[in-house]
Amino acid sequence: MRWFLYLLVGLMSGILSGLFGIGGGILLIPALVYWFGYTQHEAQGTTLAVLIPPIGLFAAIEYYRRGQVRLGAVPLLILGLTLGAYLGAILAPRIPEIWMRRLFGLLLCYVGVDFLLAGISNTPFWPAVVAFGLFGTVLSLGRRRARATCPASGPSESGVPPPESNPDA
Repeated sequence: MRWFLYLLVGLMSGILSGLFGIGGGILLIPALVYWFGYTQHEAQGTTLAVLIPPIGLFAAIEYYRRGQVRLGAVPLLILGLTLGAYLGAILAPRIPEIWMRRLFGLLLCYVGVDFLLAGISNTPFWPAVVAFGLFGTVLSLGRRRARATCPASGPSESGVPPPESNPDA
């Protein structure tokens, strides 16, 4: 049954990726963390491994056929993304699990608020996003303190319940 859930998550991520041009990580990472019990680092590493093959090739061909791909930018973006992914992979193990989740959440909040408020005003909305992210961090710290007084009732330090077993290792 687990194989079917992986297939379903991949299918939904692929459909939304093709529709919106988003990276699969925005969908795959939360799904792997919440539904499959991966740590943040495991979810990120697994997602990067999934993206190694030319996942977006057929979707990119469709966009290209409609004249919606700027080919001149592609090689430089590939180079930057390749170097950036490598540097990020070196840096990630040095950042504690809980902060990786918070930073990822803050990134999602920023992108979400920015896209939702686009066209309403010419004013940048990043101060509101930063405030929202800080508010979420404070709430998370409060939850952590509450769990410390009653440790048996909450998830692990990472915020994710420990997996029963790792059949995918």
